[in-house]
Amino acid sequence: MDPKDDSTGLDQIHRLLALCARADGHAAFYSELIHQLSNFNTWDELPAQAELHGMAPLLWHHIQKSGFTIPKNTEQTLKALYLRSRAYNQIHERVLMEIIALFNEAGIQPLLLKGLALAYQYYPDPALRPVSDIDLLLKKEDFLPAVHLLEDAKFDIQFPHASKSLQKSATATALREGILAHIELHHYDPEVKYEKGNNPDPEFAGLDSQPQAIKINGGIIYTSGPTETFLYLTRHFTKHLFIGNPGKPAQFKWIADITSLVEHHAEELDWELLRQTHPEMIYQLEVFYSFTPPPEHLAKIIPIRKIPPPKGLGQYPPGWPHQSIRQWKQIGYLKFIWQILIPPSDWWTRVYYGISQQSVFWHKQVIYRIQIFMAIFWVTAHRFGF
Repeated sequence: MDPKDDSTGLDQIHRLLALCARADGHAAFYSELIHQLSNFNTWDELPAQAELHGMAPLLWHHIQKSGFTIPKNTEQTLKALYLRSRAYNQIHERVLMEIIALFNEAGIQPLLLKGLALAYQYYPDPALRPVSDIDLLLKKEDFLPAVHLLEDAKFDIQFPHASKSLQKSATATALREGILAHIELHHYDPEVKYEKGNNPDPEFAGLDSQPQAIKINGGIIYTSGPTETFLYLTRHFTKHLFIGNPGKPAQFKWIADITSLVEHHAEELDWELLRQTHPEMIYQLEVFYSFTPPPEHLAKIIPIRKIPPPKGLGQYPPGWPHQSIRQWKQIGYLKFIWQILIPPSDWWTRVYYGISQQSVFWHKQVIYRIQIFMAIFWVTAHRFGF
């Protein structure tokens, strides 16, 4: 059965964060926000959960816009988190421009993914979208030259594996004004279909098909087009949902990215094509919008049904891969297997698989369990060299 909803605690916080997972407010949204705030009583725990989900600045912004008065300590903490987000984002912006200048001299044109690209495209204030790193997608042939450029510029480079041969990603770090800026470098080969060994992640498929230019601090940087970004954001959220847990969840700020992009481009997205090629995305949107109302003028454009919010918002299954596989040594093999057999919540199931409510039971009771046991088999086989 589903984990029990904590309607007076964590579930209450999750519903508030899910409601605020949008860049722009509107009349129906602020009406619902004031209603939820009027009945809210978990103020002390709210800032920590908002920060965990990357939602503290956006939550503070929407509460301020609503005109609702919340406890002073909570308001001050949320505002402080907003100011910290602004400071971190500004440092990452300057580091990004520093990197782009290096790459331009070498004729390397990366794509900026997520984070700053979304902050400047869809949010009324870029600081409302916290940034923890800079994600850059490079052509395969540019990957190692880009790494060497950053090494020469005194960035600290780390690879997933010991060898500095071509790998699917690398991390660069640099200390700027007391803040450690992180840069994630990725590459994608369109001829490779699966992530295996040093092959790139299929999460990045198609992103370089229609790059578009955006301005950040007066500089020009390229990012993926709206449809490609939409596909990427849903793949990224789903990937992290599979391995997430309460301490490291698939963040609600990523839902805010998706809803904000959708509302900004609703009239130009090819919804009929998306429905045919990626029906799971439409079902995911239905779940997201069951917690935050779409603007009235877009209600008939975004092709989703109005559905009741699924149970278990923000809840994760207790077993692997949401917890370390090493836990079987701590809790015992039988309990480890029992935890794996506990089905996920309706919310998790609907978003992860991109399905309707009618398919939830089958996916919770059968598909999910088969998938987990198959994943354990392949992890075990890989570790033992099979």
